This record gives sequence, C-alpha cells and structure tokens, in this order.
Amino acid sequence: MKLTSSFRIPAPPAQVFAHFLDPDSMRVCVPGCEELERPDPAHYRGRLVNEIAHVRFSAGFTADVTEAAEATDGAPAQVRAVLRGEDRRLGSSIKVDARLGVRPDAADAAASEVDWDLDIALWGKLGRLGESIVGRRSREVERQFVERFTAVCAAGPPGPDNPEVRVRGAGSGAAAGAVPLRTPLPTPLTPPAAVPVRPAAPVLPRPAAAVVGGAAGAVTVLASRNRPVTPVPEIVPMPSGPAGRTARRAGVGAAVRDRAAEVAARGRAVVAEIAGRVAERAASRLVARGTRFLDHRRAAREGAAR
Repeated sequence: MKLTSSFRIPAPPAQVFAHFLDPDSMRVCVPGCEELERPDPAHYRGRLVNEIAHVRFSAGFTADVTEAAEATDGAPAQVRAVLRGEDRRLGSSIKVDARLGVRPDAADAAASEVDWDLDIALWGKLGRLGESIVGRRSREVERQFVERFTAVCAAGPPGPDNPEVRVRGAGSGAAAGAVPLRTPLPTPLTPPAAVPVRPAAPVLPRPAAAVVGGAAGAVTVLASRNRPVTPVPEIVPMPSGPAGRTARRAGVGAAVRDRAAEVAARGRAVVAEIAGRVAERAASRLVARGTRFLDHRRAAREGAAR
C-alpha cells in the first residue's frame, strides 16, 4: 500500500529538516510512539502502540536511514529510511519504505513545504484487515502528526529544551530525564489505628441437611442486575432410612444420566465432523478422477484427429 501526502509548516526548511531527524521531536509527534532513541546518526529504535479497527498492537521497531541529504541550490532536503516492526503477540509485522522531502515554500521564504511517500507492507493479523481500513487509519494518524509537528516546529529548534516538546513529553510521561520509580517509597513507621472489635455472631446449631441435585431437590434462582441468573441448589432435609437411600440413589442416577447425555452429544459431534471430512475427501478424489478421465478422453480424441 502506497501513501503520498504534502503539507505546509510555518518554519524554515533547515529547522523542519532537523526536527525530522531529532528523536525527542519525533517521539512526541508520532501518535502512539512510547519510546524512541537514536544510538547513532543512521539508526533509530523504539516502540509504537496504536489501534486499527479495534485491533490493538504494540510493536518494537527499528528505522535505518539509507539517505540524508541537506538542501542544495535547486534540490530539497531529503531523507530515505526503512522501518521494520513486529508484534509477536499478534503475529504481525510491518515494513515501511519512506521518502521525505523538505523545500522552501514558494509563497513564504520563512515557511516550508513537506512531501512524503510511504510504501507500507503488513503481514499477519494486521495485514488481513484490508487496505481500505489501514489507509483510513493512516490518514487519521497523519492528521494528528501534522498538527503536533507544526506546533513543535513553530516553537523553536529541536531538542529537549523545545517548549512544545517539553510540554507534550511531560503530558505523555516521556519527558527527557524522567526516571520511572522502580521501588516504592518507604512507609512511615506510625502506630496503626485502633480497629473496633465487633462482637462475634452467635453460633447456631446446623440442621442435618444435604444438597440434593438432579431430580431430587428444588432449585432457588437468584437474579442480579449485574450478573446473570444463577441457579443455587436449595438445602433440604434428607430423610433417613430406606427413603434417604432411595433419594440418594435417584440423585446419583440423575447425575450419571446427565453426564452420559453430555458424552453422547460430544461423541455425535465428533462423528459428524469426521464424516464431513471423509465426505470432503471423497468428493475431492471423485473430482480428481473425473478430471483425469476427461483429460484422457480429450488426449485420445486429439490423437485420433491427427
């Protein structure tokens, strides 16, 4: 999938071009960019978290700058880079071949005209979403990026001292020099507050009862607004003697019958699935045989005609 766009930035070309190569500026301008660092002038690495059609992905990525040329007489400043990312949880990967150009605005020498070309390739779950969905989301991300990048470029030169970079970095928790707290603060040693002691509830004698399920016993239904209706077996007294043994046998028999019915249903489903596969294979073989037969007849007719 290829994307092409151009937009105007109210800042000189040299400053705009420097912002594009600055990791602090890019981290706060690219939507969903949580980490971005530049180990050397030609390589970047970071992490991008975003969402496409309710599919959330978190991809670690690398960007290799293959060309970076500053503006010369008649030629705009230009950058070419290859970005590769992967989300192992989704089993998806992405590759972007990018070209970006910055030239002076024809109407205003203090402004710049930016144009870029992106060649995007997606694999895995993200690739199955479709070009229209990915393209629509890419346009939304582009609008957000242009808005943020315009504000950052207009605020001054690149770097962590840029006011817009400082504000946006602090808002996203990615401010320069911020170190996450890995250990909790020590708790002051203060005596615990007195906890009122409630009197213990009286212990009532437990009636001789048993939980009877299946055919023997009733069911009480408890309904809740926030939870589904849950059947709760009622505790009923169990008769003693021969009547109690008969009730227990009836409950066990009902449980065994329910389990047998469940196993039989699963067996029927497995048999149906196997039968479907066998029928599908038989149909495939029949089609193959018919095709070979027709090919032989056609070859025989062609040989007889010759």
